Amino acid sequence: ERVVYGADDLDLSNVETLSAEDLAAEVATKLDLARAYVDLGDYDGAREILNEVVDEGSEIQCDEARQMLGRL
Repeated sequence: ERVVYGADDLDLSNVETLSAEDLAAEVATKLDLARAYVDLGDYDGAREILNEVVDEGSEIQCDEARQMLGRL
């Protein structure tokens, strides 16, 4: 038997949301990780992370990720 819950039935009290500062810090970590991947020669891994930064980052972070992608 399948039970379907509506939005009113969901308990979201324990779900965390990221503040703007937390998201910026997370994206900054991704930029650092992408740099490490480049240093290791893992360009595919770096591209994957940098594309996430483009999707999630601030304007400045997106610009930096695009510049890095352009150099790969």
